[in-house]
Amino acid sequence: MELFDKSEIEKEIRELPNGILEILLDAAVSLNINSIAIVGGVVRDLITKSKNKNYEIILNDLDLIIEGETSNYVKELQKILGPERVKVIRNNTTYKTTEIAINGIKVDIAEAREETYPIPGENPIVESSTIKNDLIRRDFNINAMAIELKENRLIDLFSGLDAIINKEIDFLHKSSVLEDPTRIIRASRYSAKLDFRISNQALGQIKDTMNIWPWNWHIGDKTHLPPSALSIRLKMELELLLKSKYWKNALKNLKDCGGLKIVDPKLENDERIIEKIFIAKKSNIEPLTALVYESEDPISLAKRLHLDQQQKEIIEGAFQLQKSLKDLTANDLYKKWPPSKWTTFLEEINANESSFILEICKENPLKEYLKSWLYNWKYIESPIKGDDLIAKGWEPGPGMGIEIKRQRMKLIDEKFFSK
Repeated sequence: MELFDKSEIEKEIRELPNGILEILLDAAVSLNINSIAIVGGVVRDLITKSKNKNYEIILNDLDLIIEGETSNYVKELQKILGPERVKVIRNNTTYKTTEIAINGIKVDIAEAREETYPIPGENPIVESSTIKNDLIRRDFNINAMAIELKENRLIDLFSGLDAIINKEIDFLHKSSVLEDPTRIIRASRYSAKLDFRISNQALGQIKDTMNIWPWNWHIGDKTHLPPSALSIRLKMELELLLKSKYWKNALKNLKDCGGLKIVDPKLENDERIIEKIFIAKKSNIEPLTALVYESEDPISLAKRLHLDQQQKEIIEGAFQLQKSLKDLTANDLYKKWPPSKWTTFLEEINANESSFILEICKENPLKEYLKSWLYNWKYIESPIKGDDLIAKGWEPGPGMGIEIKRQRMKLIDEKFFSK
């Protein structure tokens, strides 16, 4: 089929150097590699382009799969093209993949493999296999296609071509979600990116799997025990979704299909979750940090997802801020506080500015005071500095700091108390 001819592919994908696919094939042939194929988004894009001439293919990377060892294959490429043109970026021995750059173009090379999940949600056991078996272990019909470079033919075991034409995503197996619940996140992201529907069959599998919750860990259990697909891999997929260009639609898809329950059930019922994350993103807060803070137990969820230390500190600061404000509302005295009193109170909590934004997004009843400090009061400096006091005869010491603070608080009240 002309569409899958190597020269035609290079014509459609302008970033590919002329003749590079033939070179990739030659390297495989010289090592007696039985089969080599292109997989991933490029295959989808080429098919979509054939149906819609106005569709623009943007190459982020080229995904290759070979029935052979990636390290030997990369060495052969370096022998053919020269080591200066083929740079190894990283190796992953567990999943038998090597990421390289050829003339600056990223190429991900994977050894054909099959995966088994002895424990649902945990990382799979990986074994070398054929390209056919590699496609069988994938997540969706639209991702289970390959262009075999020796014969210039499409391998399509699960009607992926029809799925692209019909703009519908479906899981490959009845146990897809059970084995890896992060596939719910990916389905939501692909659906938004490609403007495809998630099939009724896939939606049913998501709902049924979530209802029985087949994993040996439940939300509320100890945070160091969940399987990878409910912890570190879940974090990675959530980050990809929330940082994507289509994150709003992707998150809506995830919410609509019930997939947010694998993160936290409370998020499923939050009608303003997209708006809250949007506000946080505008304030340069990591969207995943904002999502986690809206959960039932954000500190535990942050540990479970292995958020970095800065993210944890922002969440813990917001949580402490929330607690302090809740204690404050036990009586109404705060309603008579001048701005200086509020400033002293809030600054003694010593929370990150991002923590304040998270608590504002959470619609704290005292959010107007938080906004006033964050956007006004905190920027007021004392009109008198240490040098000014020394010039007036003050002795250096704690008393100077107290006076500087007093002058600052006085100015804050002068500027804002009458408003």
